[in-house]
Amino acid sequence: MAEALAPQGLQRGLLSDQIYLMIKAMIKDSRLAPGEQLVESQLARQLEVSQAPVRDALKRLAHEGLVSHIRHQGNFVATYTDDEAAQAKIARVELEGLAGRLASGNLDADRRTELITVIEQMHAAADDSDLPAFRELDFVFHRAVIEASGNVYLPKMWDLLEPSLRVMHVLGDPTFTGDWHEVAEWHRGLLDVLDAGDPDAASTLFRRHAAGTLLEDQEAPSA
Repeated sequence: MAEALAPQGLQRGLLSDQIYLMIKAMIKDSRLAPGEQLVESQLARQLEVSQAPVRDALKRLAHEGLVSHIRHQGNFVATYTDDEAAQAKIARVELEGLAGRLASGNLDADRRTELITVIEQMHAAADDSDLPAFRELDFVFHRAVIEASGNVYLPKMWDLLEPSLRVMHVLGDPTFTGDWHEVAEWHRGLLDVLDAGDPDAASTLFRRHAAGTLLEDQEAPSA
């Protein structure tokens, strides 16, 4: 395990749901690395629960593709081949294009304020050279647009893609050597196109952004 899990915060109720959310969060923020083994007995001991709710949580994560179960070996944080990574990127392009189309002209005041705040926080993270924070904000922005689409299935699809996007550093690529403030401003451009209310234009820009072709003449990460 990357680090010990603390039992505090667990409340009465469906323990498997709480454990599922805890492990999922640790996979998403890379505290549990791809390929790392998840041992039921060890997790149960650290969380001070029986193995049954841990087993249920791991089965649920395996169903979502976040955990791989290998017979006679156990459960492991999912890993991704180069081909799977390429397929995930293709799926992301289509998903974000659809989300941009559906969200175009449909942002309510609270959602728009949220996106503006995220962009401002991106600039602050860029000022501090805090790439991990910038990367998390990048995910927050795109997830918020997915939710703003109004289609209840798109966030579920995003949840399936997000672990592989994190492993591939598709958002907030640490190898990017350009200006992170400029990356933040690309997101302002995405917000502007949503405000413009042109679904075709929004879909096109979000697809280009997800594909990494937003600024083809620069070393631009798909962010």
